Amino acid sequence: VQMDCEFSFIESFDELLDYLEEVGTGMIKKAAEYSKKEMEMLGAEKPLIPTKVPRLTLREAQEKLAEIRGTERRYDPDLTPEDEKDICAWAKKEHKSDFVTITHFPTKKRAFYTMPDPKEEASSLSFDLLGVSSEWITGGQRINDYKRLIESIEKRGGKLSDFEIYLQSFKYGMPPEGGFAMGIERITKDLLGL
Repeated sequence: VQMDCEFSFIESFDELLDYLEEVGTGMIKKAAEYSKKEMEMLGAEKPLIPTKVPRLTLREAQEKLAEIRGTERRYDPDLTPEDEKDICAWAKKEHKSDFVTITHFPTKKRAFYTMPDPKEEASSLSFDLLGVSSEWITGGQRINDYKRLIESIEKRGGKLSDFEIYLQSFKYGMPPEGGFAMGIERITKDLLGL
């Protein structure tokens, strides 16, 4: 089960990150309040919800992990499940937060419609919100320009005919947009310590 949130007419990547963190932490805060009795019965603790979720780029997170572990593995295109656990433990210890946002994953690692960072094309305006010990929510800013979408598909070896329906509305103009999706089972698993 997955829930998707999409926002149009966004003004910046930071605005999208604010939405991500507001929805992610707000949903958990509400669920913990609404299901307090059930969570107590199941021995689940309410996550630490900060007023400001710590944010790190992927490279900053990998530098932090190298510091914590004393290792040199810094240039993977993603975080491993062990990396996610360790960076969540860092956020809990250093920021009293069970949440941490990781941004700027490599463009080649994300979907063709993910917006490259205008300052560094190899990085994308994408993110993961980690909760408790794993990735809960993933998303990013979307390419909203028809020609750029076509270029991105072709660059990755895709056939335009496979994306005809998706591309249709972009021909007529699309506002700046972005969004994210969350895995409800993973969130439930982590909240209940399963």
